[in-house]
Amino acid sequence: MSLSKTFSVNCSAEGPQTNCFGFTSFDTTQKVIVMSFRGTQGATQLTEEILDFFTGKKLFFPDAGHIFTYFYDAFFFLWNGGLSQDIRNLKYKYPGYELWVTGHSLGGAIASIAASYVVHTGLFDGNNVKLVTMGQPRTGDYDYAVWHDKTFPYSFRIVHHKDIVPHIPPQYGKDELFHHRTEIWYNNNMSTTEPYHICAEADGLYCSNRQLDSYPPDHLTYFDINMPDWGSQGCPKM
Repeated sequence: MSLSKTFSVNCSAEGPQTNCFGFTSFDTTQKVIVMSFRGTQGATQLTEEILDFFTGKKLFFPDAGHIFTYFYDAFFFLWNGGLSQDIRNLKYKYPGYELWVTGHSLGGAIASIAASYVVHTGLFDGNNVKLVTMGQPRTGDYDYAVWHDKTFPYSFRIVHHKDIVPHIPPQYGKDELFHHRTEIWYNNNMSTTEPYHICAEADGLYCSNRQLDSYPPDHLTYFDINMPDWGSQGCPKM
């Protein structure tokens, strides 16, 4: 896997400056292009995200529902901050390659939007895109989830045990917010030999939603990797 470019932008439309980060890469052996996005950084950014949950959503596309404002803005700050041009360049250079999109936490929400945007605008075909997120919060409303599920045959949200972030914002009805498919729930310590559940419902009472309590450290550790530390160390091979 070879790094193409990194992108670091102020992703606060209002209030204190906060940073969003992503990168692109490519692999000529596996024939893939990758977009990857970092999770929430620091208390200020977390506070902005929480406050945004109470301030509404923005229309994504008329047929694709609404997305929470902070996630919507964060994606477009990155997209207009150089990500768009680099993805188009990579697509031109490697026209037959698959697109893999991933992210953790906030980065998972941005990854969901990024994959959806490049498909809805015709840059990639949904059958040629693979989306895998970890600890992704609810990103949009019910209509967004339905459109997403019809568009992507390969889309997985990985949830670690009692990670609280996939359960926020809380649900207040199908028109307010809803996860898209497919949840993969590790009801364990998530070592490589542990079993997992492939959840039949997109956002029902089965799988991780049945947990009555939470354990915040589960959000920071996926597959025995501390995500913030791993990212700050340059994502070394494990």
